[in-house]
Amino acid sequence: MSGRLSTPGGALSGGQQQRLCIARSLAVGPDILLMDEPCSALDPTSTRRVEETIAELRGQLTIVIVTHNMQQAQRVSQSCAFFLASHDTPGRIVEAGPTERLFTDPVDPRTADYVNGRFG
Repeated sequence: MSGRLSTPGGALSGGQQQRLCIARSLAVGPDILLMDEPCSALDPTSTRRVEETIAELRGQLTIVIVTHNMQQAQRVSQSCAFFLASHDTPGRIVEAGPTERLFTDPVDPRTADYVNGRFG
């Protein structure tokens, strides 16, 4: 095992690198972990492992995930916020609330259009 500890992180698979980054982040004892597109370039198996890691950590700290993957947001989050931006306007929250409600009964029609794949 000690030989593996000296191996550069770049020699790991994408999923292993992502979990290593999560472990490094946890080493400083954060209250909040911000993850920007944590599974964007990962295969389905690695994505599942990262999502399992997120589920394991959920009770220990707040995790904020930025993702364009609606299925992933629905699988791993308890609360969601839908942001909308345009080329000349900064992003603004259109709607926020419990994930299940946002996906099954959104209040704003733009949220409904996005989560149902009508745009985006």
